[in-house]
Amino acid sequence: MNVRRARVALLVMASGLSCGGEKTSTAPQAEQAALGGEVAARVGSDVIPMSLVVRVATAQHITPREALRRLVDDAVTANAARARGLDKQLPTSWRLTAARGRITADRILADAKQAGPPNDQELPQLTARYWREVDRPPAVRVVHFVAKRATKSDPAADAAARAFAERAREAVLSAKNSEEFQQKAKALPHPGVDVVAEQLSAFAQDTRSTEGGEGTIDEAFVKAAFALQDIGATSPVIESSFGWHVIRLEERVPEQRMPVDARRIAFSDEVYTLRASAVSNARLSALRAATPIEVAPSAELLMRSLVDTTGRGPTP
Repeated sequence: MNVRRARVALLVMASGLSCGGEKTSTAPQAEQAALGGEVAARVGSDVIPMSLVVRVATAQHITPREALRRLVDDAVTANAARARGLDKQLPTSWRLTAARGRITADRILADAKQAGPPNDQELPQLTARYWREVDRPPAVRVVHFVAKRATKSDPAADAAARAFAERAREAVLSAKNSEEFQQKAKALPHPGVDVVAEQLSAFAQDTRSTEGGEGTIDEAFVKAAFALQDIGATSPVIESSFGWHVIRLEERVPEQRMPVDARRIAFSDEVYTLRASAVSNARLSALRAATPIEVAPSAELLMRSLVDTTGRGPTP
């Protein structure tokens, strides 16, 4: 959380205090004069506001007095570290830079949360993205075989494929399950005809697959599948853009619609992240445009030589 990271950032600057063996001047004590209101304490030039004391006490489940003591200790340590220039030395300076970046990101995320749950513009966007989980329409699951049409225009080959589909339909009518349906379709001799028999994932009447995948099902195929009324019913031979099919209905999958209020709750965390990301990207783009950035041509080669990507350790 922000409070903890703020304390960490202060302590980072003091990471070398005990390493050099030097004596440091006595740390300034918190001034007591002219305090009160929003100011809980002053440590040198640092002001510790009451609001920060309350946040630390709440976040760490300690008394306000203990929270103030810790904040004063942090400020004293940070002042001593700055006096020694530790905040300007690597890697401390980079740690501070990263800490400031994280604090900024946290503040942007907090602002995104302040805007409230998904609004009427955001909700449809996320519903469209996660429709299988929150707005899935009724679907069917089928097994079928197809005698494929010729890859090039060939009326004779197409006629042979259709004729095979008619014969195969008679063969699969007696199949007791999906496996037997597929076996019977494949077992029938089909010289010169490409035959595929398979069980399909569930799909909706709008041609979308409801069980994964971004593709759609042929409209003529979908129409024929939804025309089957009873589980186990077998279609006549139907033509699609792929060839000639026979379809058996195996299951009707009921719709799954999450109430709108429940969607707002379910999508809240992602909406907060998306809002924060949009603000961060916009700010970063503007800052990049206004900030000179130069990367050494040899940087990537150097990084590759230092960072192991094979698991064998750093390159010598």
